Amino acid sequence: MACPKISAYTMAMNYLSHLFFSQRTPESFTGNLMGDFKPSVELKQQLPKAILLGIENHRLVDRHTDAYPAVKELRKLFSKDKRRYSGVITDICFDYFLIKHWASFAKLSFSDFNNQAYQGLGDSVALMPPRMQSVVVKLIEHRWLEQYATLDGIDHTINMVSKRIRFENNMANSIDEIKRLYTDIETVFLGLFEHLVNEVDKAALER
Repeated sequence: MACPKISAYTMAMNYLSHLFFSQRTPESFTGNLMGDFKPSVELKQQLPKAILLGIENHRLVDRHTDAYPAVKELRKLFSKDKRRYSGVITDICFDYFLIKHWASFAKLSFSDFNNQAYQGLGDSVALMPPRMQSVVVKLIEHRWLEQYATLDGIDHTINMVSKRIRFENNMANSIDEIKRLYTDIETVFLGLFEHLVNEVDKAALER
């Protein structure tokens, strides 16, 4: 019997990385996050072009991440009982490593960036599909982006995502796996993120 399918929405938690690749405007922040929420055709017809370009930028980042050879190899290092969820776990961990190496990739401080992102998303809630509105309100209220800065926050995030999956799973309590593969995940992140910065800059979808 085939395994139950994992919903893309349930698994999408690498919000910081997608927000990082925005143009630091409310529309761009919104579009770069909206790619995880599959807006309806009707809604997309009403959205400003800047948000639609942000959605395309989100998809570009996802495509390059999924195709990056080192990411594929990294997932093979996970133990058999966690390997099925390795893509989700590594995506969440990448946000942790982005914060750790923030100064290497951004001129704006992490704190100032967060404030811009929260303000921009808050200004655009009315343009978002209902499911995204609910998530974004909680993201701002509880300042989720800062939670990715610690391994405890990553552990909490993974456990929260595990509870949202509609079938029994063992994705929770993956922190020992993360600690075991810490150096491997960090090494892959650094190579991947430099690659993504170059590809997003080269594509210039939002500029």
